[in-house]
Amino acid sequence: MMASNLESQGSPKEVSLLVCAATPQELAAFWSDDEVAPISQPTAWGYQGTVAWVCTGVGIPSIFAALYSLLDSLQPSLLLHIGIAGAYPHAGLQIGDIVLAESETYGDIGFELPHPPSFRPIREAPFSHFLYSTPLSLALPDEWVAASWDMNFHVKRGRGCTVNQCTGTLETAQLRRSLFQADFESMEGAAVAQIGHQKGIPVCEIRAISNIASTRDMRPENIRLALAHLRHYLQACRMQKQVDRLS
Repeated sequence: MMASNLESQGSPKEVSLLVCAATPQELAAFWSDDEVAPISQPTAWGYQGTVAWVCTGVGIPSIFAALYSLLDSLQPSLLLHIGIAGAYPHAGLQIGDIVLAESETYGDIGFELPHPPSFRPIREAPFSHFLYSTPLSLALPDEWVAASWDMNFHVKRGRGCTVNQCTGTLETAQLRRSLFQADFESMEGAAVAQIGHQKGIPVCEIRAISNIASTRDMRPENIRLALAHLRHYLQACRMQKQVDRLS
């Protein structure tokens, strides 16, 4: 069943899993080739059985707009956040690798100084909130960690950094990796983790590396490879977990 809003369509009685992604292309990775993936626009959501999904849109504000009230209504047992990401240089991640996020942090909330190192994170300010001081831990449920030996690509664990402005220079990449000990970056991860933390719902984040977050290289073939690997991995997880197939 595809639902456009809670009021008009009603909500499922029980949701074991809510899958969220920023774009329809990333959300489609949850479905196998023989399933019909919902054609979703940002903020669209739907469900079948005990599995629900939502296409949030890109960026931190979109996450809060799409997820905050929806989680109150659905109360899923697990929030699964999927998508592609950029790996920081020297993080041990390559194009096409799958990364299971161990934690998330906000990476560009802070202030700029007139002298090097320029940017300083808000955690250094006396008015900083605890959300900026300590990375938010994420869930790694055993049933969603498929055996890596069954894959023809690498499955690794890493620390996420969420930014409003994607990295475009090696200098910025090195600074963010150094400041936050991060391995990869996205534009939504920490916001999803924060909402899950506030709502008491565990969050599992699974991403595929589509670029090296330095001098930006967003070649379409790398994005296609990352999405294909993400789909392959998620299907293995679903088989292991025995999630109801969707149609």
